[in-house]
Amino acid sequence: MARCPKCNRKLHIWNIKAECPDCGVNIANYDWENRLEQDSIEAEAAFAKLHVTMRKFKYSFVGTKLRIARIPISVLPLFSLLLPFGTMAVSIPFCDEKITINAVTMVLNLLNFDIGGIFKAPSSEIIGDASLRFMLSIIFVLLAALSLLVSLVFLLLNFKKFNSKGLFMTNLFASLFMLASAFCFHDFSGMIQASTLADAIQCGPSWGIFVSAAIYLASSITNLIVSIQPVEIPPEEEKEENAEAKETVNA
Repeated sequence: MARCPKCNRKLHIWNIKAECPDCGVNIANYDWENRLEQDSIEAEAAFAKLHVTMRKFKYSFVGTKLRIARIPISVLPLFSLLLPFGTMAVSIPFCDEKITINAVTMVLNLLNFDIGGIFKAPSSEIIGDASLRFMLSIIFVLLAALSLLVSLVFLLLNFKKFNSKGLFMTNLFASLFMLASAFCFHDFSGMIQASTLADAIQCGPSWGIFVSAAIYLASSITNLIVSIQPVEIPPEEEKEENAEAKETVNA
């Protein structure tokens, strides 16, 4: 509820006049110079705070050459999800198909599978162990993609903490997830070759998953180096220009 700036009387919704019912002062024009000055001070303080935030944001992304290089290096793992992570060739009556597996095909195929059946498969006495390895290889790739998403959020929102190691940790975990996925898929392939399905299914990890793990690791190392670098935000360019202008006038 509003109050009169002079007598502090409570003003109700029915007090529609510009003057206070008690002291009669014009509420809109009372002490307008001081109020305008106070508003100006508050606006300058808010602008100064925003200016500092923007300078930190700018330094976080392009403050040094390494920070500039970090941007494409941190985004590059996103494109590595399109690389071939594995291959699978199925040769059975009425079906002869070769499949290249990457993150996109994984998601598209999972949408067409019976999710309940996928989770029940590891309990099977015949294909349980192989199904578990196959499921883990998919889960690890999805966890790596999730780590990438988290790292990009860190990159955008965690800019004030120059020494944060969040980007280093998320990319390191993603690299380990990719290697774990390759290991599980290799085990799955070995179990298939040792079973009666050897003639029907040929599969194995591909070069893309190791390249993706290496890209994640490179991003992780880059972000670690960035986090341990000393933070030296350069002075404001405007102040330097003003100083140069004063020197020119004095000369």
